[in-house]
Amino acid sequence: MKNNNIRAFFILVTCFLIFQKAICLKIKLEKEEIIDLKTKIELPSKDDENYFYIPILHTNDLHGSFYPKNILLPSGKSYSIGGLEYLGKYASIMSQYWKDRFLYFDTGDQFQGGIEGYISKGKIIMDFLNELKVRNAVIGNHEFDYGVQFLKNYMNLSNFYWVIDNIRNITTNNHITFPNQKISSMIDIEGYKIGIIGLSTIETPSSTVTDISDLKYEEYANIINMESERLKTEGANAIIVIAHIGMACKEDKKYIKLKYKIRNINTKQGACRKNDEAYILLNKLKPGTIDLFLAGHKHDTVHNWINGIPVMSNDKNGKYAQIVYLPFDRKTKKIVNDKILIEGPLPICEKIFKKRKICDLYILNKKQEKKVGKLLPYKFHGIKIEKEESISKIGKKYLNLFNKYNKDYLTKTYDHFQSSKKHENSLGNFYTDFLRHISGADISVVNSGEFRVPFYRGIISNATIHSFDPFGNKIIKFYAFGWEIKKIFKILQKGRKGFYPTSGLKMIVKDFPTKHLLSLKLYNGVEEKEIENNKYYSIVSTDFCFPIDPNSIGGDDFKEVYEWFRPRNPEYIHVGNDEITRDILINYLRNIDELKEDKYYDEEDQRMRLIE
Repeated sequence: MKNNNIRAFFILVTCFLIFQKAICLKIKLEKEEIIDLKTKIELPSKDDENYFYIPILHTNDLHGSFYPKNILLPSGKSYSIGGLEYLGKYASIMSQYWKDRFLYFDTGDQFQGGIEGYISKGKIIMDFLNELKVRNAVIGNHEFDYGVQFLKNYMNLSNFYWVIDNIRNITTNNHITFPNQKISSMIDIEGYKIGIIGLSTIETPSSTVTDISDLKYEEYANIINMESERLKTEGANAIIVIAHIGMACKEDKKYIKLKYKIRNINTKQGACRKNDEAYILLNKLKPGTIDLFLAGHKHDTVHNWINGIPVMSNDKNGKYAQIVYLPFDRKTKKIVNDKILIEGPLPICEKIFKKRKICDLYILNKKQEKKVGKLLPYKFHGIKIEKEESISKIGKKYLNLFNKYNKDYLTKTYDHFQSSKKHENSLGNFYTDFLRHISGADISVVNSGEFRVPFYRGIISNATIHSFDPFGNKIIKFYAFGWEIKKIFKILQKGRKGFYPTSGLKMIVKDFPTKHLLSLKLYNGVEEKEIENNKYYSIVSTDFCFPIDPNSIGGDDFKEVYEWFRPRNPEYIHVGNDEITRDILINYLRNIDELKEDKYYDEEDQRMRLIE
């Protein structure tokens, strides 16, 4: 009996140890679980016998964002998106394998936007671009936001050349001469020559707060045709356009746009917006004029072939990047266009969601959170993505400055305030309600580009608002007759630059196939009223949209409004000693305990109803 008890005891202990070991092993395996970003398509090799590949990393619209943005999930867990330290790791992996064949281009709007760019006078972004050895860049419209001299000082810090082909001085008609600037460029990689043409959007004068009326922007197609021919005469084997010019493409129901994969000219792709600058331009070009178009400006993830030309662009704030592989026939040195591959979009973050393999997700509730899977570290080309040490050193250099703003808490939200140019949204409604509240105006309206980042679930800090509203605009209140208001909104809600957020109005807008305003009424949240043609109404906006200066042209689509309208009895709205919109908003939020989305957006009672 005693022996049986001893035997039973040892069996029990053995089982316990086995069970404990199994639990430990399970925990260890879970800790070591890493997602591998890979597809069934084989990656190009530097040792390919037939093709000489040149890989190109492309970023655009970094908008001064360097550090990761922390977000709370509905469960209360925290995660982050963005972070140029992680983007630096991608570049390091590519550089280690491909050596000097690896190229990196940026297509503008680099430093304006994020608090990091603001507090460092753009230097944190320039330090990053220099460290990663950007080959060429172009000027974005927001590069001018802090003034021409600021931009020149910034460009003077670059270890790379800016390619500027379509900006001239309006008086002399000569190309502008800025620091470290070239008119087109030629890159030689082991005898394979790539011609670079750089373009900036002609929308710049109406989409920057700086007066640049002494500059003129030339039409794109003629410049491309002329420079392409010249560069080919000089021996270019391929022509790349790097441009702060954009386009947006829709998702097909069977095609998930934000899904990492390798794409080629035969990959199924969603339809693109035909009235966007880049789309119009690409369809004007004759076959063989250019071989690749690296875009920006529209903040949309694109990896499409338009008129046979591969096009890449990314969302704003460094949340994604993409890589294109250009293949050249080793015998003829000619580029083989139908063999071009696009890899991405590459998620820029610490961890990605297991079932979606991206990190930038709009997760409303715990059910959706469960559906996307847990957050896990991930590998790219077999190497774990983590902070690149050389880029982290740059971040540490400016961290104390950043924390001064980041640790200044204003309020909090347990909702996700999204922003969109394509439909009514909670962030636009909150901001226009805020403007009406502090001004007492009947109506408020702003451009969608006023907001650079959403309000993510969690703490809203001083840093959040500086990134949200980096412009330093002022609030303007003025008056207009009812008939003028109807005409103004008929122009604005054509949707050419996206729909404009409003407060105090209710409208119906036809969204497809062409966008136009069908109905417009006053709305106080309870009842609708007709707008009387000859009655005076007060409107509040920013001086970017409706500048007081009689020589100004108005920003975005307000430029068309200014062809026939000027604000009546305009005045700047100050609150205490605060004159800048951002400062007024910061102190406004200090007095709000918590922001709730349902106060600003009601699916059943929309301010702007879209119909087809």
